[in-house]
Amino acid sequence: MNRTVVKLLSLAVIELSSKPSSAEVRLMIKEITVRNYRPDDLTDIFGIMSEYPSPTGKVWSADVVEEMISDALKEQPDGIFVAETGRRVVGFAIVMHRIWFNVSYLDYIQVKMKWTGKGVGHKLLEKCVDWSRQKGARIIYTETGSDNERAIEFYQKHGFKITGRIPDYYQKGLDAVILVNRLS
Repeated sequence: MNRTVVKLLSLAVIELSSKPSSAEVRLMIKEITVRNYRPDDLTDIFGIMSEYPSPTGKVWSADVVEEMISDALKEQPDGIFVAETGRRVVGFAIVMHRIWFNVSYLDYIQVKMKWTGKGVGHKLLEKCVDWSRQKGARIIYTETGSDNERAIEFYQKHGFKITGRIPDYYQKGLDAVILVNRLS
């Protein structure tokens, strides 16, 4: 078996494994690119959102996702990013710069379930933080459900600190945890 075939087979195994090694993660991170949103990404973003339950208890429909992207494009057209590997969209993020306060708000960051833990979220968050710095933001902040321990750990690993809570934010009994990363 030649080296190219072995490499392709090992990449297929990496994609299927649930806990890749550090070396495998580094290899995957190199293959992930983050770029600006294009209109033909909408279907892929809907597919990603469909993999996750909404913290509000509502269902993600194509119309709701289209409205979410449309609103983001109106408010911050250069703040929607997608992560792809090969030519497949495997994650996306929406970040907005609030000029008046000189802060950035990370509205969404979602990764296809089979790509979680493989560096996609890291690359997207890195892009959002760099973008925020270029805008001159002092901080970048986000919120997530108090029951979303994986997201809270992810943000903390990337320098975010818990600064507060909003009771019943998503629905009765589900608070939002506010996380902030000081950029300057």
